[in-house]
Amino acid sequence: GFVKKKYKIAITGRIGSGKSTLSKILIDLGYSVFESDSVVNKILNQKDLINEVEINFSNKIKGLIMKNGKINKESLSNFVFSRKLELKKLESLIYPKLHNKKEDFIKKHSQKMYLFFDVPLLFEKKLQPHYDFIIYLFAKKHLRYRRVISREGMTLEKFRKISKNQQSNISKYRKFISLKIDMSEDLKTVKRKLQGFMNDIS
Repeated sequence: GFVKKKYKIAITGRIGSGKSTLSKILIDLGYSVFESDSVVNKILNQKDLINEVEINFSNKIKGLIMKNGKINKESLSNFVFSRKLELKKLESLIYPKLHNKKEDFIKKHSQKMYLFFDVPLLFEKKLQPHYDFIIYLFAKKHLRYRRVISREGMTLEKFRKISKNQQSNISKYRKFISLKIDMSEDLKTVKRKLQGFMNDIS
C-alpha cells in the first residue's frame, strides 16, 4: 500500500523567543510537539543522571545535590553557562538520554503525518539536516527578557550568558528556514501565519 511521508518540523529561536507559546498553539490545534526543555527537566530528575552529574560536578559546585536528593538546577546552570567546557560536559550526559526520549516520541506518534520538535540549539548543534522544515521564531530583546525573567533562578546576567551561547548570526542559516515568525505580534496573527504554512505544506 501507499505509505504517506511523515514530516519532522523543528521550532527554534533564542531564549524567550516564544517557542513554548508556539508549542502550546500547536498542541491546541491537535499536533504533537516534543518540547526539549520540558524533557530535559524530567531527565535532570532521573536517578541515573543525578548520579552522573554528582560524579562530574559535585567537587566543583557547592550544594549541588540538595537534601531531597535532587539536583540544584539553579547552581548547576549558573556554573555551566559561565564555562563552555563544563557546559559541553553536561550536554554529553544529557543529550544521549534526550535522543532516546525523542526516538520514543517518534515511535509513540508513528501514525501522525506531522511531528514538531522544539529544538533551542538547532543551528548551533548543526541539527538542521534532520528536519524537513524549520520554523524560526524571533522577538525583540526586551520582550524576550520580560518573558524569561519570571523563570525560577533567572537573572539578567544569566539571560545574557544563555543568549551568548545561542546563534546570533542567523543570516548564514537563512536557506534552511521554511517559516519565520515574529513572536512580538499578537497570537491571532501568529496562529494565522502558522496555519497558512501548514496549508502550504499539506
